[in-house]
Amino acid sequence: MTEQPNDKPKATFEDTVRAVGEDVVEALDSAVDYTSKAIGGENGNKLVGGAAVGALAAIVLPFSILTGALVGAGYAAFRKMNR
Repeated sequence: MTEQPNDKPKATFEDTVRAVGEDVVEALDSAVDYTSKAIGGENGNKLVGGAAVGALAAIVLPFSILTGALVGAGYAAFRKMNR
C-alpha cells in the first residue's frame, strides 16, 4: 500500500487562539448590540450597552462592577472607532 499525503493543513496553537479570539469578539459584539437595543431601542447607545455588558461580566470576573463598566464602554468605543 502507498501512503496518501495528508491534504488537511495542521492546526497550530496560534490558529486555535485566533479562532477562539474571533468567537469571543463576535460574542461580545452581539452582547453589546443586544444590550444597547434592549436599553434604548433601535437607536440605543453602544457605549451604554458596552458598559452594561462589562458591569454584568464583572459579577463573575475578579474585578469591580465600575471597572467592568469602564472596560465595556471602552470596548464599545474602540469597536465604534474601528468601523
